[in-house]
Amino acid sequence: MQTTSQTEIARLATLTASERAAERNAKTRAWVAAAPDRCAGLLVEEQAFWADRGIVTGLDLERHLLMGNISDTYKERHGVRPRFFNFAEMTLTEMEKVLEGFYPAEAN
Repeated sequence: MQTTSQTEIARLATLTASERAAERNAKTRAWVAAAPDRCAGLLVEEQAFWADRGIVTGLDLERHLLMGNISDTYKERHGVRPRFFNFAEMTLTEMEKVLEGFYPAEAN
């Protein structure tokens, strides 16, 4: 997993959640189109949908998706949802490091 650069974090903060969802969806559609046996879900692209959930910027959306990935991965591995992470006080980079910790590099 690659850590998001500070430049990219600053750019995400300037996008709306719907703009970021559209970017992600474009990449997903291209990935699906590259092979006939691929399928994937897409993100909602209406800003009102995200705003109703307190997700306004592209950075908010990335944080939201990352929190879900961390929670789902932790539950998959330990059988319970993690209640001890204080996501509100964590940076995007810190959350990425938590998720990376679930997938240690293969030993040579």
